[in-house]
Amino acid sequence: MDGVEVRVSLAARPASLPTLRAIAAQVARSAEATPELAVDLVIAVDEACSALIARARERATLACRFHTDGTSVRFRAHVGTSAVTVPGHDSLYWRVVSSVTDAVTSWVDGDGLLHVELRCRG
Repeated sequence: MDGVEVRVSLAARPASLPTLRAIAAQVARSAEATPELAVDLVIAVDEACSALIARARERATLACRFHTDGTSVRFRAHVGTSAVTVPGHDSLYWRVVSSVTDAVTSWVDGDGLLHVELRCRG
């Protein structure tokens, strides 16, 4: 399915992770992704959202967006944070996410939002 976008906003709490994993799996299925891509996407989304939640302000909202393009899925998420740096490239988060995605980036913007963007290609 090309050009499908799914947006979801949830409380930035660990209890939101199962819902996000289920959405990631469904998005991968709708994109007719390979089983490997589906597993990679679920792992990457879980790790990325865990990192965002760990750095979120109290009572923050985690905003996520999935976009399919052929058998490729792009995931973007952000959360309000007081952190001024992103997870380091030597962190476990970075190693896991970069090993299961084709591209990953994170940044903190001037509005105090920590962003993650990743892409998995089938």
